[in-house]
Amino acid sequence: MKKISFELSEQSIDKAIKELKAYQKEINRKQKLLLERLALIGAQEASVRFSTAIYDGVNDVNVNLRRVKDGWAIVAKGQAVCFIEFGSGIYHNPSEPYPNPRPDGVVGIGEYGKGYGKRQTWVYYDESGEKVFTHGNPASLSMWYATEEMRRSILKIAREVFAGG
Repeated sequence: MKKISFELSEQSIDKAIKELKAYQKEINRKQKLLLERLALIGAQEASVRFSTAIYDGVNDVNVNLRRVKDGWAIVAKGQAVCFIEFGSGIYHNPSEPYPNPRPDGVVGIGEYGKGYGKRQTWVYYDESGEKVFTHGNPASLSMWYATEEMRRSILKIAREVFAGG
């Protein structure tokens, strides 16, 4: 913790104000560094989990970081994002696998499309028109695990950033 001492004189108060402004600037810099380091951890976790997920279709998921007003956003893009994150079909997901309420617009297991995922096995046609027999896929929870990894890392990274950086 920084300690600023001053006397009750105009010159001493001006000096203390300058020190406070410099300290505030340093705290803001370290806060931005903390957020960036946590975002990098989250993006790495999400990227690895998406890329190694079990999925019958084309895994086109790409994870990136994007700067936003007050920090960073971890963005997963691709046609397969929701299928991989939340899972599809009751074969691998007999009960709700997601630990949080699903976001608006994301249907429950087996409810997508014509509801074939309520069956143990179903057929779909891939991009080339080939028949694919599938059991669906387990929920990878890639983004959820990314947030958990960031949560576990907060104290360690904050100590590193604010003590040394």
